[in-house]
Amino acid sequence: MKNKNNKLLPFTKGTCSISDDWTYKDMKVVWLENDYLKIGILVGRGSDIFEFKYKPLDCDFMLRLAKGIRNPLQDFSQMRNTPNQFEDYYYGGWQEILPNSPTFNYRGASLGQHGEISLIPWKYSIVDNDAEKVSIKLWARPLRLPIKIEKTLKIMYDKPTLFIEENIVNESNTHLDIMWGHHIAFGLPFLENGALIECNAKKMIFEQAMPDSRRFKPGVETDWPSAINLNDQKENASIIPAESEFPYSELSYLSGFGEKGNYSIIDSDRNLGFHLSWEANIFKYLWYWQERYSTQDAPWWGNTYAVALEPWTSRWTPDPQQAINNGEWLSIPKDGTISTKLSASAIIP
Repeated sequence: MKNKNNKLLPFTKGTCSISDDWTYKDMKVVWLENDYLKIGILVGRGSDIFEFKYKPLDCDFMLRLAKGIRNPLQDFSQMRNTPNQFEDYYYGGWQEILPNSPTFNYRGASLGQHGEISLIPWKYSIVDNDAEKVSIKLWARPLRLPIKIEKTLKIMYDKPTLFIEENIVNESNTHLDIMWGHHIAFGLPFLENGALIECNAKKMIFEQAMPDSRRFKPGVETDWPSAINLNDQKENASIIPAESEFPYSELSYLSGFGEKGNYSIIDSDRNLGFHLSWEANIFKYLWYWQERYSTQDAPWWGNTYAVALEPWTSRWTPDPQQAINNGEWLSIPKDGTISTKLSASAIIP
């Protein structure tokens, strides 16, 4: 939760800019920029936010793995028909995930991990381009489900904030069940000295299906941020240890936000944080994933240090059909639309 001492960075007179003159490995890139932020959008692959940099301190909040960003149309394995292509191409950053998370067959459509839209090119149009405001509209349609997702990203000249408005449209003549998430991951050097998470969640429960090298007891629900470790001792789960401390892998789900969800992940040494706000009637859960050099096998090979705080419409499940039957997934009626808003900011404690 953004406490009374957390505030947006102070006002300075400046201007905005937007540029679509760039490509990376033959993928279209659009940059949004003001005096505070430099935001890179990988339009040619998923509309990822691959860079969210606070310019005065030259600090990029986003995770960037050593293997870097690859073009799925150029680099691929000899066994391409696999359910985990998301992991094949995962480099960090902020992905939009739709229409699912677990791999499964939905009404005859084979869906791989974390859905389709993060690996396909999006279309775009620059909407605003002046000194006080710049914005871009992006949209895409996955191959296997008849839905359209569209979103507008905007920054203002006097705010260290990215504003996002989104719509999902069911273009079929039947209802559709979906999972929807924002896969936002943070990395080094932002988190090298550890960090503190402030969040307005009330509850937290830890995922069962994680490696043995975890920190907390699985399947136990607690009041956020109190958690029970593997030695049955209480710990504060809002404290992220420094990179140099013990390795572990962990996934938990935060809930109970009320109408609005929000969190801040703060590096007190740099006196800087990242703040996210979203509508919790849509994204009811916040996935809290950590991989700290623990997984020695695929896909991380002992090389990955990542912390992700991801708003999702539901929790992950090994039985997606049962979750749909239980009403846990979003159901969109034929010709129906779901709309929502988010905002992401740089803050000072």
